[in-house]
Amino acid sequence: MALTKTDETTVYAIALTASNSVSISNPIIDVADKYAGHFRVRLGRGTGSAFTTPPIVRIEGSAETGTPTANQWAVLAQFQMSVGASLGSQAVSGTEAAGQTVVSLAAGTNFAAGDYVFFHNTTIGNSEWARVIAVSGADITLEEGLVNAQTGATVRDQAEQYQAYLDLLGINKIRVVVDGNSSGQAVVCEVVAGFVSAL
Repeated sequence: MALTKTDETTVYAIALTASNSVSISNPIIDVADKYAGHFRVRLGRGTGSAFTTPPIVRIEGSAETGTPTANQWAVLAQFQMSVGASLGSQAVSGTEAAGQTVVSLAAGTNFAAGDYVFFHNTTIGNSEWARVIAVSGADITLEEGLVNAQTGATVRDQAEQYQAYLDLLGINKIRVVVDGNSSGQAVVCEVVAGFVSAL
């Protein structure tokens, strides 16, 4: 018997949470017709400085069929970033076109092969994540080409990603909370999911 799976669904659209603040996804996602979900959480640093207290991302669920109250949410999964040290944070030199795999930065300081990096674009929706496979001087080579053209973006290393496979049989609503209380620095988060909607 083949499973019915959904295409990638945005659970928490890419957004910046300011330092020392909390963001909650809106709208709440209805999963009443979903059996399970595979969630991918991606986090990028909003500045080139270490966190005071690393932000926490929580995926919360409720069995409530209407609009859940504060007492009706439970944590299904949570992840916390690392504090960070010796961060790489450099501006993209000029414009790098979509599809480009070699990106020139102002300098290559603190970047290394294997880094998971975040391209922080001034238009937040054009920001993206990538894996570095080589560094030569101020040039970084990416595992795959850029999704968006990057002009004036800042590239920061020590980005992070997490995944969770969640049983949703008893869950009707889900939301994402980005808890940056006492973080001292901004963070950018995106959460997407693929669901099993039929057996």
